[in-house]
Amino acid sequence: MQKIIINILSAAFLFTATLTAQTNISGQTVKNARFTYPLIERWIAEYTKENPEFQASKELQALTGKESSLTIITSQPADSDLTISQQITYVGRYALVPVTNRKNPILERIPKSGLSKKQLKKIFFEEADELAEDNNEAKSKFAATVYSRDNNTPSSIALAKYFGAKPEELKGKKVLGDDIYLLSAIRKDTTGITFNNLSYVFDTQSRKLSNGIALIPLNVKTQQREVLSLPDLDNTLSLLEHSSVDNIPVEKIGFVLSQEQRENKTVTAFIKWILTKGQAFNHAAGFLQLDEATLAFQKEHIDEKLLSTIQ
Repeated sequence: MQKIIINILSAAFLFTATLTAQTNISGQTVKNARFTYPLIERWIAEYTKENPEFQASKELQALTGKESSLTIITSQPADSDLTISQQITYVGRYALVPVTNRKNPILERIPKSGLSKKQLKKIFFEEADELAEDNNEAKSKFAATVYSRDNNTPSSIALAKYFGAKPEELKGKKVLGDDIYLLSAIRKDTTGITFNNLSYVFDTQSRKLSNGIALIPLNVKTQQREVLSLPDLDNTLSLLEHSSVDNIPVEKIGFVLSQEQRENKTVTAFIKWILTKGQAFNHAAGFLQLDEATLAFQKEHIDEKLLSTIQ
């Protein structure tokens, strides 16, 4: 889990994403999920537009000069990872897709049916040369170079979970810093491959693939393959929201709230807005909306918290 510090001032509602102390999950120190920041910033900006009085509320004035920390989580923890007073409110989802340099020779060698989950697992967790030919010359020319983050980052944990592996089994050259640097690495290496989230793989302005990046063809249903073969962020988000697509991990993101935060009307009102009007901004930032069942469940529970704070 990653600490997101929201500095609340009486004159303005300011969002400051700082790299604070790392949090321990299941014995692992989980580093930041910086890729979520643009979405959270957008929610805050839009909420402030609709609620100008929110900036001058008594609750916010009482917090002037203090840091009200909200913890954001990007993979589902075990019950033992949370304290008795903590609860998670999920607010969106993200997807991880396999990508490569658009000039990578392996794109010509992948079968029309695309790579299977078994093949991807071999590439990223077992055998980095799964796509290589039998002879050494071909291996040297066509072997894929895997790039990955540290084992304790959210993307590595989510990827390992999807493939039924352990984060420490993730292969590849380790790239420090934000997930976006994985794309920088494969742009410089025509044999490079990696997994990354849609908000980085696609340009959120043009809605097309980021410069120099290509999606790795996947073994999926015919209609799904047609959508993925003509990469478009909105079509991809719609596809993932309306169907389960093999080989593309989808994870929820959410706020971990303490009892004090759940009893704070300012916090709960903001999160309720995210669950209603705020979902409309998920796509713009490259994130999926919650599925209907999860959204209904989260709304019901946040409404209960609002009622309890009013009574």
